[in-house]
Amino acid sequence: MSELSSIVNAATRTVFLLMSAALFAWAFLPEHRPLVAGLALGLVAGLLTVRNLAMKVMRLSEMAANQEKGRVNFGLLTRMCISLLVVMIAVKFEQISLMSTIIGLFLSQLIILVVAISVASKNK
Repeated sequence: MSELSSIVNAATRTVFLLMSAALFAWAFLPEHRPLVAGLALGLVAGLLTVRNLAMKVMRLSEMAANQEKGRVNFGLLTRMCISLLVVMIAVKFEQISLMSTIIGLFLSQLIILVVAISVASKNK
């Protein structure tokens, strides 16, 4: 299980690095502030959904290892509501770009995929 937590932690560090770059872009490129704000908002929401799913998977694996009986729930509705809330915020405020918010949501998922592939290749 330490491999999953290391993947999630590496993806979290990568997202934080991208969010700090977005903060610098927001500060120094005022004409692109709506794009950068949407990207940062999408990255935050995507990180929340990634960490939520990782927590659910870790709990499921603990239940399987301990041979416990119980309901398995991956929190799909929770992750969908987080994404919907972020999209609604982007639609409500014109200072936030909707397209870059959606890109930020997907970028977090892409980052976790790339980090997982790199960790798997290091372990071989």
